[in-house]
Amino acid sequence: MIAQTKKPKKPNAKKDKTQLFLVLSKQWFYEILAGTKKEEYREFTDHNMSRLAVIENGEFVGCRQYETVKFQLGYTKNPPQMIVEVKEITLDMNDPNAELLTIDNCNFTIKLGQVLEK
Repeated sequence: MIAQTKKPKKPNAKKDKTQLFLVLSKQWFYEILAGTKKEEYREFTDHNMSRLAVIENGEFVGCRQYETVKFQLGYTKNPPQMIVEVKEITLDMNDPNAELLTIDNCNFTIKLGQVLEK
């Protein structure tokens, strides 16, 4: 008998493609909850591109659009969460004349609406 080293994978649950999931630090979580922070920023990294960008033939063609974002406060057990309306996601460039998109010259901006669930 061969020992199994990995747990069997659970069947894939259908993921909600209209909701983005992001983890925040305490300051930003409570500012969004209070309604004083209306934009969330994410660096132009491969990880964020896979979640926020539309890529065709290796080229950036736009940003994915989500209806809502679920924010979570940190990585603790049973952390507070909230669901917030997403108005728009854009890619903002610091240098519009730059030939390449890099982490140094652009970032994603998630424009937030109302807090829908606390």
